[in-house]
Amino acid sequence: MYKQVDSAESLALFHQIKKTVWDSMGFDMEYAKDGSDLYLLKADDGEFGGTYEFTPHSKSNPFIRSLFQDVLKKEMKVMELDSLAVLPKYRGQLGHRGISLMIDYAEKHGYTHAVGIADPTFFQKINNRYHIKATQVKDMIFYKGADAIPTLFHLEEVYLNKEHPNYSWYTPLFSQIKVEVVG
Repeated sequence: MYKQVDSAESLALFHQIKKTVWDSMGFDMEYAKDGSDLYLLKADDGEFGGTYEFTPHSKSNPFIRSLFQDVLKKEMKVMELDSLAVLPKYRGQLGHRGISLMIDYAEKHGYTHAVGIADPTFFQKINNRYHIKATQVKDMIFYKGADAIPTLFHLEEVYLNKEHPNYSWYTPLFSQIKVEVVG
């Protein structure tokens, strides 16, 4: 389903997939940030065809931090979403897995919200198909080669209410292992 980037080889594959997608969309490539957790999304055929990057907001670049500084509140635990890139042949399958991974990752690490520069189509899909509240917090900007929406994602609302019919699409990707100690 997914693999965390943990070697030079998997990092190279992460950047190769992302660059292929970014080039096809006319975006300027940017490489992974220090302090980020990087993931490769695995398709049913066993191939890796997507990427996702999660970064604590405090480690985001200065532009992203300043863009959202007047929106965030002290009680929020915030990460930056970046690099959700899916090769065209895997878009139906891995886009969904990427969204589930985002919710799982937020819950596992205690993030209540995320910020990101969202493609307008992705912004609509998050709100309308996945019913994840995504709020446009500033006017659309031109960023890395395309128009994008500065977005605040309300993730805690989803993982605290996973049983709600709005989230019937959700498939957990992180598995919880119960360990019993016999004494």
